[in-house]
Amino acid sequence: MKTVRILCLNKQQNGIMNKEKLSYIEETGILFEQLGMTRMAGRIFGLLIVSDQNTVSFNHIQEVLNASKGSISGTTKQLIAVGFIEPVSLSGDRKTYFRISKMRAGTILKARLSLFYKFSDVIDKGNALKEKEDEISDWLREISAFYKWLGGAVDELIIRWEVVKDTIMENQAKDHEKSEK
Repeated sequence: MKTVRILCLNKQQNGIMNKEKLSYIEETGILFEQLGMTRMAGRIFGLLIVSDQNTVSFNHIQEVLNASKGSISGTTKQLIAVGFIEPVSLSGDRKTYFRISKMRAGTILKARLSLFYKFSDVIDKGNALKEKEDEISDWLREISAFYKWLGGAVDELIIRWEVVKDTIMENQAKDHEKSEK
């Protein structure tokens, strides 16, 4: 397996990115793009996932992904806003570091739920401003109703998740152990 050594500006250790990790980073970028985010958002998220360090410096992200400061800066702000990553300050170090967010899955999704209701409200407002009823009006009512319903359904799922997640995660860990043997 070919290994590429990249100087990590975090003085704690050098970062090592092998071909498999770099491929994973790109795969995550493509997935994020399909989800409506930028490929760079996925690459940064993927890098933080496969990093063997708890925190990764802004400079290390820039170096590994061969991206501009502006691209990394804007994208990390987006990832922070959606709750996927968080900035970290290290005592005595003025550099910016990032890590995968420690926010719970349900909390991240709940923060996004309010957008479902806002989207529905914007659709309703636009439909009310139309001067005539037509097929588009019907479609707008359906979309609005769907997003209101979806918001409520997801909220119920989050409550259920909190009840069953420990059992599910224990079973997943057992399955992982079995596959490792």
